[in-house]
Amino acid sequence: MLRTGGGDVEPGEDAGVGGPGNATQGPGEQLLEQDAAASRVAVRENLQLALEIGFDRWGRMWMCAVFVLLLGMICVLVWSQWVYDLHHDDQCDQPLAFMLRVLYILVAVHAFQREIIRHLLCYSMLRDGPIEPLRVVIFRRIYFCATLMWPIMGAWMLARTQKCSSALRATVRVITLYYLTFVLIAIIVPAFLVAVLLVLIQHGVVRMPRSRNAAPDDLIDQLPRVTYSPELFDDNRPGCYPLACPICLDSFSSERLISRTPCTAGRHAFHTDCLQGWLRNAHTCPLCRADLTGAPGAGDEETGIELSS
Repeated sequence: MLRTGGGDVEPGEDAGVGGPGNATQGPGEQLLEQDAAASRVAVRENLQLALEIGFDRWGRMWMCAVFVLLLGMICVLVWSQWVYDLHHDDQCDQPLAFMLRVLYILVAVHAFQREIIRHLLCYSMLRDGPIEPLRVVIFRRIYFCATLMWPIMGAWMLARTQKCSSALRATVRVITLYYLTFVLIAIIVPAFLVAVLLVLIQHGVVRMPRSRNAAPDDLIDQLPRVTYSPELFDDNRPGCYPLACPICLDSFSSERLISRTPCTAGRHAFHTDCLQGWLRNAHTCPLCRADLTGAPGAGDEETGIELSS
């Protein structure tokens, strides 16, 4: 029990000065909060700029590395063919020469894959449609499995060989290491960077670049808001909003903000954050494609609708 000039006050109640939760912020505290918010925005913008510069730099380096690897691959293939011509009859307890011949077949199949599918397998997407017949699917899977298994089998044979030509062993070893390096730089590293970028976008650290058809930044704030109420959201009652957001397919609830579009075709409601992401790429309604740039002013909030009987 606290005693003040106006009487007894229970702990936690407002006693004129009040606790921190009830105290009115002064102008100084509001300025501090505004400065802190501005600092957070500046830090995020600087971080996004640094990440964009970093990804652009890494992208250029990756393209240069892939270009160099492709040139090196041509040199390695020419060199391995020269070694094969000289040493394919050498004694070896593992079929390394045969593995080199299989490699050349895989390279030829990759180079003429379209012609093989069009002329030997008699399939054309323009003529026969986008659904590939079974023979084409089997051909692609066999080629993919053979390409994937070649370095594995090559490494396994190198580990088992005891008596073999040093030239054949060196050739298969170089090709296997080159293959692994190419997969690492051309596939694994970009996949890792894309995964990191998606995580950063998901957590709001980085934003996707805006499309040319994107809506103005403040359009989402101009759209009317809808206060969630169970009687307003029903798929089976005319005049109601749907139970789930058409963009993310999650059910509407009071935990997430809801916005509606001023469409004449119907009552279209979405999660505010889902609609905001959509408006970064388009200025139309996700359902009826109506232009939203003439949306009503901000501050409109719908708490109830008339239901048809």
